[in-house]
Amino acid sequence: MTASALVLSAALLSWKAEIEEKSGLPLLVAQVEYEKQANELWLAEDTPKRELFVNYLSMDRFTEQFAKMYAVTVHHMTPGKQAYLIMMNGAKEEAWRGHEEAVLAHEFGHAWVRAQGYPAPVFTNTPRACIGIHAGDITQHVLIRAELDGRDIDYRTFWLQTLGEAAADMEKADPPPESDGCSRALLAAQLVDVRLGLPPQPDFERAAKKWMPKVLRTVDEIVTYLRRHNMSDRGEHREALKFVFEKLKELAYQRTKDYRVYVTLKENPHVS
Repeated sequence: MTASALVLSAALLSWKAEIEEKSGLPLLVAQVEYEKQANELWLAEDTPKRELFVNYLSMDRFTEQFAKMYAVTVHHMTPGKQAYLIMMNGAKEEAWRGHEEAVLAHEFGHAWVRAQGYPAPVFTNTPRACIGIHAGDITQHVLIRAELDGRDIDYRTFWLQTLGEAAADMEKADPPPESDGCSRALLAAQLVDVRLGLPPQPDFERAAKKWMPKVLRTVDEIVTYLRRHNMSDRGEHREALKFVFEKLKELAYQRTKDYRVYVTLKENPHVS
C-alpha cells in the first residue's frame, strides 16, 4: 500500500518554507487512511517519517479526539526527532476532499503559532487530553484566522459548510450523556470560534442551545475574556490559555455555576 498524495498549493508551499525556516523543524504532512469495515486508522508503509506519526495512532485518547477532526497538528518532541506532524483524517475524506488548502492551511497555522513561540498545552494520553486540545485551539485560532486572512487563504467557505452540517446533525441527534465532558468542551470551542470569527450564525447557535444548553454560560465567559485581551501578546496569550483551560475543565467536569445550583437543589429536595 502506498501513501495517498496530498498536493500542496503554491501558497502552502511558500508558508511551509517560512515555518521550517523560522522553527528549524520539518513540517511533515500525511494522510491517515481509514478502513471502515474494521474501523481502523492506519498509515501507508511508505509514509515519510512514518515512525513519528504512527505512535500517536496507538494512543486511545488521541484517536478519540482525532476521530472528530478533519486534521490535527502535533508538535512532536523527542531527542533529535522534533517535527511538526500534520495528519489528515481519511475517515472524513469525503467531507474535506476539494477543500485541502483550507484544512491544511488551518493546520499550518497551528505550526506557525508554535514557531512564533506562543505557548500550547502539552498533550497527555489521559481523560483530560480533550481539555488541553480545545483550550489551545480556542486561543490559537484567534491568531490563525488573522494570519489566513492576511495570506488571502479562503477558509470560511468550508467552515460555513461544516457549520450547516453540524447544525443539522444536532437537530437530529440526542444530546451526549452527562459523562461525556469532552463533547461539551468541543461544542464550547466551536461556539467560541463562531462568535469570534464569523458573522452571527443563528441556525448553529439555535441548534447548539437546544442540544447542549449548559455550554452557553462558559462560551459567554470565554468570548468576553478574549475580546478584552490581545492574543498577539505572548503574556496575555499565556494567561488566556490558563483561563480557557480552567473554564473548559469546569464545564467538562460539570462544575459550572448552573450545575452547582442544580446539584444543591437536587440533594436538598425540601428547599423551595
